[in-house]
Amino acid sequence: MLAMYHGAPAPVSGAEQAATEPSASAETQPAIYIREYRVQGSKKLGPVEIGNAVYPFLGPARTVDDVEEARAALEKAYHDKGFQSVSVEVPQQSAARGIIVLRVVENKVGRLRVHGARYFLPSDIKRMAPSLAEGAVPDFNEVPKDLVKMQSADRQVTPALRTGVEPGTVDVDLTVKDTLPLHGSIEFNNRYSPDTVPLRLNASLSYGNLWQLGHSIGASFQIAPERPEDATVYSGYYIARVPGMDNFSLMFMGTKQDSDVSTLGGAAVAGRGEILGVRGLVTLPSLGNYYQSLSFGLDWKNFDEDVVVGDDTFSTPIQYWPISINYGGSWLGKRSFTEFNTNVTFHLRGTGSDPIEFDNKRYLADGAFIYFRGDVSHQHDLPHGFRVFGKAQGQIADSPLINSEQYAGGGLGTVRGYLESTALGDSGLFGTLELQSPSFIGTDREERGQRVNEWRVYGFVEGGSLWLREPLPDQQDTFELASLGIGSRVRLFGTLNGSVDIAWPLIEQGTTSEGETFVSFRVWSDF
Repeated sequence: MLAMYHGAPAPVSGAEQAATEPSASAETQPAIYIREYRVQGSKKLGPVEIGNAVYPFLGPARTVDDVEEARAALEKAYHDKGFQSVSVEVPQQSAARGIIVLRVVENKVGRLRVHGARYFLPSDIKRMAPSLAEGAVPDFNEVPKDLVKMQSADRQVTPALRTGVEPGTVDVDLTVKDTLPLHGSIEFNNRYSPDTVPLRLNASLSYGNLWQLGHSIGASFQIAPERPEDATVYSGYYIARVPGMDNFSLMFMGTKQDSDVSTLGGAAVAGRGEILGVRGLVTLPSLGNYYQSLSFGLDWKNFDEDVVVGDDTFSTPIQYWPISINYGGSWLGKRSFTEFNTNVTFHLRGTGSDPIEFDNKRYLADGAFIYFRGDVSHQHDLPHGFRVFGKAQGQIADSPLINSEQYAGGGLGTVRGYLESTALGDSGLFGTLELQSPSFIGTDREERGQRVNEWRVYGFVEGGSLWLREPLPDQQDTFELASLGIGSRVRLFGTLNGSVDIAWPLIEQGTTSEGETFVSFRVWSDF
């Protein structure tokens, strides 16, 4: 491409020329009347961008220094757009007619090579780096974004540039450090609900690069080893990347529950059920240190439950098709981390069980509902290694909900010191504040985003309330929970983890008395 600039984008007036007069040092150099710049080899910048770069250096009484400044300005225009491998030269020439030729050398990527990949296809890694594609001018403004796409818990990619084997090119090496994308965990804890045995055993296993297509598959289970009928839950998922859509995936998931669930009030609820669902997963563009994602989908939920009240048993089977939309975001600061999640779930009357079956399961529920659920958490590093953590979470519903859609209060996830799912409500709000000590062991070296060795102690206070809409006469419609306590968490060798929490409830609720000491623990290992 040959671009010529001779006074565009506006005529050079005397005032404009005076504004760009060369310095006094130009008196020792021969003056040139530069009428035109001819730019050769330009493909990545348009005529307007090139004109804006060289226009200030047109006109009379110019010197070699002005030509050099025009060359540097044009080269800077390329670099500002991310094309840092581009150089601009001033070839040997005569400026007798006031025409200056600038030659653009757009150095392209000669070879893009991947080194060290063992569990991921080099061709797939190359595909995730279009800014460094062979035969194209590298766009360094887009390289950081491509690097983010290439990184994962199992793969770290580092680029290196060097002079190309062929003249006028650069070669790029992508050095990969990867591990087998097989992950699993096993956990033993006492997170139990009222009227069930205390101990729980959880395990999960997943693989993150199925068929060498980046697909993921995983399965998990939870069981009460002392009495399996108290808790037996199996679940699985499959995530498929959609060809040609790097930021979009489809997830298929299922859960099978074959156990008793929590006891609430005087009614023991025993249930068998299944959940099948499909989700669209969208990774939205990051905004600096802010990362965001979106998901949406449909579930089929089927529960076959018996409600026992005294000597009477009532069958309350239900099936329905809720639709959900989720948005999540996280912001990574220099000394802090903030995360929030929002969810809207709704169900249309007439899909699934009829309104009478919903009313049998929950007074005045008719199958049409919508609720908003969300949480926000913030962790901030304090001087001398201390940290403070806060979290708020809750749900707001527009109508009475069946128990599988209600919000649960009590336990490690909301208010420690109470059993899991001590109370349920249609709407609720909970908060946590935790002050953590410096780590007594380890360094700042991390694996998969966590310190390899860490041991902290902490103190906490948390609480909240749940509310029922349209309660039955004389039915309790508000449930309050609050506690304070101390605890400790430890992580060793990057895989062994444990936590102990000692909490004292401040409000009597369910089977938990005010001031009753409750100790909860978790021991788990992951890889």
